Amino acid sequence: MKTKMLSALCALLATSAFADVSLNRIFSDHMVLQRDRVVPVWGKAAPGESVSVRFGGHTLSARADAKGRWEVKLPAMKWNATAQELSVQGAKNEVVVKDVLVGDVWLVSGQSNSEMTFGWGIINGEEEKAKAKDFPNIRAVKFDHKTAVFPIDDAPCCHSWQVATKDSLNGITAEGYFMVRELNEKTGIPMGILDDNWSGCRIEPFVNDAGLKSVPELKGHAERLKAYRANVMAWAERLLDARQTGNYSAVGGFPEDSDWTRQYNAMIAPIVKFPIAGATWYQGCSNGGEGMEYAHKLQALAGGWRAAWGYEFPFYIVQLASFTEKTTDPAGGNGYARIRNAERIAAQTLIPKSGLAVAIDIGNAKDIHPKNKFDVGHRLALWARRDVYGEKDLVVSGPLYKSMAVEGGKIRISFEHVGSGLMAAEKGPDTPGVAPVPSADGALKGFAIAGADRKWHWAKAEVKGKDVVVSADEVKEPVAVRYAYRANPMGDCNLYNAEGLPASPFRTDSW
Repeated sequence: MKTKMLSALCALLATSAFADVSLNRIFSDHMVLQRDRVVPVWGKAAPGESVSVRFGGHTLSARADAKGRWEVKLPAMKWNATAQELSVQGAKNEVVVKDVLVGDVWLVSGQSNSEMTFGWGIINGEEEKAKAKDFPNIRAVKFDHKTAVFPIDDAPCCHSWQVATKDSLNGITAEGYFMVRELNEKTGIPMGILDDNWSGCRIEPFVNDAGLKSVPELKGHAERLKAYRANVMAWAERLLDARQTGNYSAVGGFPEDSDWTRQYNAMIAPIVKFPIAGATWYQGCSNGGEGMEYAHKLQALAGGWRAAWGYEFPFYIVQLASFTEKTTDPAGGNGYARIRNAERIAAQTLIPKSGLAVAIDIGNAKDIHPKNKFDVGHRLALWARRDVYGEKDLVVSGPLYKSMAVEGGKIRISFEHVGSGLMAAEKGPDTPGVAPVPSADGALKGFAIAGADRKWHWAKAEVKGKDVVVSADEVKEPVAVRYAYRANPMGDCNLYNAEGLPASPFRTDSW
C-alpha cells in the first residue's frame, strides 16, 4: 500500500525532465563548508546527465540517476578564509557559487529565544552590530518554517547565505552569532550558522524517528506516531482510489495530527548530508510544565540528529532563564523549575559530549525573551572552545550538582566545574559581558533543605573548600536539598565559581 501511494503521488508531482543542472538550496553565495570532513555536493539534472563539480583544486564527476538526482563528495579540506568558487557544470548550463569559505558550521536550533535576532532589541545591539565589519568571515543561512509527515529532500532556505553585517544581523540568531563570533575571534576559522529555529515550537516536532525509537521511556510516543503514520497512508490510499472512481465519500477527514518529527522532516532532514561542527538547542518554554520526560526528549533529539549525520558532534543546551514574578515558598517547583532540572540532567548524564549553558542569572521577570544574548553566546562558546578548539584547561561551566552526603544535621553538596573555587556573587541580568561581583557578606542564598517529612525550609549554606554545606535549625535530620528551584530565583541565588559562571539550579530529591 505504501509503495503504491508514494508511486502515485510522485507521478502526480513529477515533471517530465529537469531542464538545467541545479544545486540543493543549501548551496549559495557566501556559504561556509565544513572543514576536516568529506563534504557532499548534490542537486538535480536531467536523468542520465553528466555533471562536473570543481572546488578547491578538486574536480569530481557524477551522472544523474533515473530520478534526476546527482551527488559528488569533496574530500576533507583544511579551513580556508580565502573566498573560492564552487562550479557545477551540466550539459546545458553552469552553476557558480561565489565567495565560498571552508570553516566550521554550527546548527543553531530551538524556539524563540534561539530564533531571536538583533531586530528584537538585543542589549547593546547597535554597538554590537557595528562590530560586524571586523568579522567578515561569519555567515548564516535562515530556514523557513515548514512541516512534513515524511522527510523531504530540498532545504527550505528562506534566503541565500548572508555575510553577518550590521544590516543582516537584524535577521540572524543573536545567540548563535555571539557564540560563533567569539569562536572566530579566538581561532580565525570562518564560521557558518544554520539558523534553523521555530518560535513557539515544542521539542517533539524536531525529534526524528531514530531518536524517538532509541529512548525506552518514550516508547508510548513512538507507538502512537507509528499508528498515526499508518492512518495517513491509509487515508492517502483512499484519496488516490477516489480520484480514479470519483467517489470521495469514503475518504474521510485527514487523520488526527501528531507533533512528532514534523519539523525535523522538513527543516532538518534535508540538510543531514551537510556536515556540521556541532549543534545548540535553546528551547523548552513550550514544554515548560515537564520534568524528566523532557530530559528523555532531549536525549532522543540529540541521539536522533547524531544518528542522521552519522557522527557524535558536540550538542549544547541552553537552560531556560528566570521568568515571572518571584515567590517565597522554600519548596519552589513552580514555573520552569522542573524543566531546568531536566535540562541539567540531560546534559550531565544522558547525552554524551554535551554541555549546559546556564542562564538563570540573566532572565527577566516580565519578558520570556531576555535581551542579554551576549552572555548566552559566550557560555556556549566556552564549551566549544574546550571541546572543539583545544583549550583543554578552560573552565566551561558554573557549578553543576554532582552528589550529596549527610553529615550529622547538615548536607554536604559536591559539584562538577568548581573551577578555581566557589563564591557568593551578584550579577546584573542586563549587563552583558560584565563579571559578577563577590557578595559583600559572602553569604549564599537560594538553598532549601528538608527532612523525611518533606517539609522545606530556607537553609544556611556555606562554602567549605570545593563543596557547599547546607543546614537549617528546623531540620535536625536532613535528607534533601534544593537550590534556585523556582520560576525566578534572580537575586536570591548567588552561587558562582571564581571564573564568574553561575551554578545551575538543582534538586537532590525526586518527590
